[in-house]
Amino acid sequence: MSDEYLPRKWVLRLNIFEVGVLTALISRSEHSKGSLKQVLKQLQDFYRQIQEEAGVKKELLSNGLLKMTSADGVTIIRPPYEWEKELIFEVRK
Repeated sequence: MSDEYLPRKWVLRLNIFEVGVLTALISRSEHSKGSLKQVLKQLQDFYRQIQEEAGVKKELLSNGLLKMTSADGVTIIRPPYEWEKELIFEVRK
């Protein structure tokens, strides 16, 4: 089969904030389990990769809050976003 019959692929340039916003929007969408499932997986992979490259350490606290500490020591504690919960369990493994 030649490439002319394959769907065209597009490349988006996103920063970490845009990845997070787009991931949140898609995860709340009715299409997150269907037509946009693969897009959501790619965004989650980007999110994970960006955080790893930045040296962000994550910890799920006993009260259910997410603690994130950057390589330079900045710490944020907040409830995890719905779409992050799946990623947090991967971190704990």
